[in-house]
Amino acid sequence: MCAQTITALQTIKDEAFYADLVMRHSSDAVVISDPERKTLWLNPAFTQQTGYTLDDLRGHEPGTVLQGEDTCLNTAREIEAACNQRREIRVDILNYTKTGEAFWVDLRVTPVYDSTGRHTHFISTMRDITERKRLEAQNEEMRHAEELRQSERQLLALTSEWLYSAKSFEELLMVIRRAMHTLITEADGALYIYNDERTVLELVASWGTMPEFDVHIMPDDCWALRRGRAYAFGLRPIEFVCDHVSRPGTPYFCLPIIAHGETIGLLHIVFDGFEEGGIMRKLRDEVLRNRWDISLICAEQISLAVANVRLRQELHEKSERDPLTGLWNRRWFNEHAKRQVAMAQHAEKPIALIALDIDRFKQFNDDHGHEVGDLVLSEVGRLLSDFLPETLSSCRLGGEEFVIICPDMDETMARAQAEALRREVAKLRLSTAGRVLPHITVSAGIGVLGRDGKSLDEIMKAADTALYRAKAAGRNRVVSQIKVDGEAKADQGGKPEQSVVPKKV
Repeated sequence: MCAQTITALQTIKDEAFYADLVMRHSSDAVVISDPERKTLWLNPAFTQQTGYTLDDLRGHEPGTVLQGEDTCLNTAREIEAACNQRREIRVDILNYTKTGEAFWVDLRVTPVYDSTGRHTHFISTMRDITERKRLEAQNEEMRHAEELRQSERQLLALTSEWLYSAKSFEELLMVIRRAMHTLITEADGALYIYNDERTVLELVASWGTMPEFDVHIMPDDCWALRRGRAYAFGLRPIEFVCDHVSRPGTPYFCLPIIAHGETIGLLHIVFDGFEEGGIMRKLRDEVLRNRWDISLICAEQISLAVANVRLRQELHEKSERDPLTGLWNRRWFNEHAKRQVAMAQHAEKPIALIALDIDRFKQFNDDHGHEVGDLVLSEVGRLLSDFLPETLSSCRLGGEEFVIICPDMDETMARAQAEALRREVAKLRLSTAGRVLPHITVSAGIGVLGRDGKSLDEIMKAADTALYRAKAAGRNRVVSQIKVDGEAKADQGGKPEQSVVPKKV
């Protein structure tokens, strides 16, 4: 045998030796199978990775042994298609060890051909990438969590914008219902506000599916109100259920609503179905802690919004309320009455105006002083507020002049209302600084839509004209303008003023 042949044989022998070293000591698992994908050989790394020996896989397709219930079927089909077409494929796939433990591998299946081009084997190499997949899943979870946080921040910003845009308390409650249901979808909730006497909290808004929110809550029934800070039930080792909660095992939050440093209400959020046995405790606590942070922000935003609406309403009230009597002022009357007249015309309904004036008020002021005059105006204003139905709007136009808007009232109804009011004013008995004041009387004139005109100005002019006729006829009476044969005739009621000795109050 020549030296060249010996060298060639030695080279082949060395290559076989080194290949055997690689196959046996490689950290990658290797499986050699026949053209039908039946296992012929596997290296020690495969057994170390999977727990399967050659005896376990001999005569079996590796995938049928390694794949399990959570293995992606589409990936398995891709492998099968590539092998049928005798082409190389590389995929990530979930396999299972002999003991049933799932692990991820980077799998490469390569067809092998002999020198004649005949397909003889498949070589499958598997690299364990479980840790890489875990990190990828962790990163994906973090990315998803960040997307959720970003979405929550955007929703909170949008909620804040809507809350601060509300111009009335009713609008604010509408925004709160929608925003809370959107921000914390898993929870039902309710908003309570203290009554004027601060004795109880009244339910003003609720959302979700729970129907059993109490209409009233006593302040001492809530741990959050008693402790003066937000309270979460379901997250602490030591905790106690508030007396106003109807389902003791359900996690919930109670968050005080504070405006200008004063607690004015309570935000109550309930996680129905989040009892400890309902879902995994770890997942439940994670969700609750996230919602706790959001709830704190919501409570703060709602507190600021309530304070903002209250301030806006106070300023609006001051701009449209007469400070002495508390009645609507001329500015409010001009806007509201025009709208009421237009609505009555459109609906073809009646509407009337009652012009009212305190009799001989200038002389009263001159005789008794402006402070006493203010007392009279204030008492007449109080009587208008207390005596008249809520459907009627009383306004002070200035001085001793008042007007009452009477929607859905024709002349007869308005006259009856004015007469009743005139009699009530005549019953007033006032005194100041131990001094009994003279009796107070009022005169009134009535204007009605249609008969007296189609615009507010025309109706108001008719009511004023009727008022002047009442004054001229002796005061302390109600007059309405009635047209007879094209001329205005005064229809007057009541009696002329009489000198009455005032009785001591």
